[in-house]
Amino acid sequence: MFTGSQPDFTPTPPRSAPSPLSAGRLRIRRVELSRPFAWLRRGWGDLQRTPTASLAYGALFAAIGFAVLLLGDQHPRTAMAALSGFLLVGPLLAVGFYELSRRSAADEPVDAVMALTGLRRCWRPLAAYGVLLALFYFCWERLTVAILAFLLGSADLWDFVGLLREIFLSPHHPILAMAWILSGGVIAALCFLVSVITAPVLVDRGGRLADAVEASITAVSENVFPMLLWSGLIVALVLIGFATIMVGLVVIVPLLGHATWHAYRDLVE
Repeated sequence: MFTGSQPDFTPTPPRSAPSPLSAGRLRIRRVELSRPFAWLRRGWGDLQRTPTASLAYGALFAAIGFAVLLLGDQHPRTAMAALSGFLLVGPLLAVGFYELSRRSAADEPVDAVMALTGLRRCWRPLAAYGVLLALFYFCWERLTVAILAFLLGSADLWDFVGLLREIFLSPHHPILAMAWILSGGVIAALCFLVSVITAPVLVDRGGRLADAVEASITAVSENVFPMLLWSGLIVALVLIGFATIMVGLVVIVPLLGHATWHAYRDLVE
């Protein structure tokens, strides 16, 4: 593995099509603990360079999140799983931001339509990646429904806020509530492990999903503490977006999407 200091910026070389990905050629850098903050700074720079397309995607994310909140009034258990799944499938949904950052660094034309069109060249491995994330989400959704049904008997009797209050503030079910949090944390950690740079690798290089997942796992194993900080920053920012009734996601999602691209560029030589 490659070790050593990295420059503050690693430009993406222009290319007309992604080069074939080879697991043997993907060398992972070890980065300093503070590097996630640099990724956010670079992500903010990309957002400023492509504000129209980035904020349009962000508004779409916010609209989806708000729709989930409205769903929660009638189906709180489903909404709980959907909000949790928002974090799990986010890396795939953010592929448009990766393409925007790639095009911006390569001085290629940038707009929302071009970003989506450019993804056609790697749609097969991205589709397989979507299936992988869907499996994680399905496990989490089923686990959420099972635990909450056992915890509350019938969670459909509660509105969404009441359900949250019962889970986290009620003195009657602390052990089961902790079991739900820990089980969800394990699933989220596994999802993060296999997805932290998988989609950016596929967007930039194409190739096989297995090779991209292997690169993601290696990146986390070689940079445990920076990756812990990065995951914490992601969760904290997304929770801020939730706390603003999804309005904050208009900016937060593009910021994280672009920053994830720079995390990939920093981690993969």
